[in-house]
Amino acid sequence: MGEDEAIATTRVRQGVPVAYRGPDTDRDILNPQTQPPMLFHGHPGRITSPAMQHILVDWVGLEDEPASFAVGYCPHTIDGGWAGPVVPALAEISEDEYLLRKQRIDKGERPVP
Repeated sequence: MGEDEAIATTRVRQGVPVAYRGPDTDRDILNPQTQPPMLFHGHPGRITSPAMQHILVDWVGLEDEPASFAVGYCPHTIDGGWAGPVVPALAEISEDEYLLRKQRIDKGERPVP
């Protein structure tokens, strides 16, 4: 599997399946009982709020954590303050890839090998 490409800002819509492109982090996971205990690189989720300044994603297994309801993503700005062409931290993935990654997390595995 190749590296997930950043989602184009023109593709950002509510319900679109995405993957996290950043490094593994537990920064916004507050409940020690949460499984998985962190947001993994390649973690699947769905966009819940497509506001370009603060795109929210409901991450699989982390739905009740700040990582899903408080942490937003946005594109870098370009000249004139306009949104850039991509959202660097998020990659659009297919429904099939979303389900595959979700199943891996449900089994206690990383979303991508």
